[in-house]
Amino acid sequence: NVGRKTMAVVSNMEEPLGFAVGNALEVIEAINTLKGNGPKDLLELCLELGAHMVIGAGITEDKDEAMKMLMEVIDNGKALDKLAELVKNQGGDEKAVYDTSLLPQASMIHEVKAETEGYVSAIHCEQVGVSAMVLGGGRETKESVIDLAVGIVLNKKVGDIVKTGDTIATFYANDAIKLQNALQRFEGAYEFSTEIAIPKKLIRTVIN
Repeated sequence: NVGRKTMAVVSNMEEPLGFAVGNALEVIEAINTLKGNGPKDLLELCLELGAHMVIGAGITEDKDEAMKMLMEVIDNGKALDKLAELVKNQGGDEKAVYDTSLLPQASMIHEVKAETEGYVSAIHCEQVGVSAMVLGGGRETKESVIDLAVGIVLNKKVGDIVKTGDTIATFYANDAIKLQNALQRFEGAYEFSTEIAIPKKLIRTVIN
């Protein structure tokens, strides 16, 4: 015990958080979230974590008030400006916070189409993660060089209805062979059901 107050938020990790998997793609998603245009689940988790930080700092004891304060700085642009400040202070180009086209971009884009129809009942996180790694978005060994531009954007999440031919995921790649290998790894990452699938609650519990 070092005299620090700690807490933990236990969240559901049975499907990827948000839509993006990959370095630049996830940064874009984070920036969109600070603009108020991010995925609902990512925003929900950010507000939950942020509210506990506000309470822990002694600014307020009311969680709803803390979340309201967080939404205010998203709506008025101060949250995005703070990210730009942090990027600049660490030697990065803060212009990319306001213009994400300045971030690394992949040369190839491939859409994965659904071969069946129904409701998305499960998305296997490990398969998605391995597929992104095979594209070059993660390290297979410590010597591996990460390609910041590549990755996967999921177009459907658990609970969404899908028709045959709908795009369920979009792959961003810079190497044709890696793309084909990643697509093979991705096969079966999505499961479908004829019955409506209800997404599980994102925030499972909070440990104080």
